Amino acid sequence: MPCATGDVTKDPSLRRLPGTFREATEMMAAKDSFARRALGNAFVDHFAMTRMNEVAQYERAVTDWELRRYFETV
Repeated sequence: MPCATGDVTKDPSLRRLPGTFREATEMMAAKDSFARRALGNAFVDHFAMTRMNEVAQYERAVTDWELRRYFETV
C-alpha cells in the first residue's frame, strides 16, 4: 500500500478504525470480517462472545472519577 498523502480523513477508500472496544469486537465478529476468513467462524464466535462479556463488565463498572464526582453531591 502506498504512503498516504493529503488529508486521509477525506479519503473514502480508507476505513476508520473502531473507536471503542465494543466497536472493535463488533467489527471482528461481522460475518464478512478478515478475522473470520483468517481464524475461522468457530474461533471468532467464541472469542467475540468472551470479549462482549468483557465489554459488558466494563460498562457496568463504576470508576473512581464517578465515585468522587457524584458522592460529593449526596
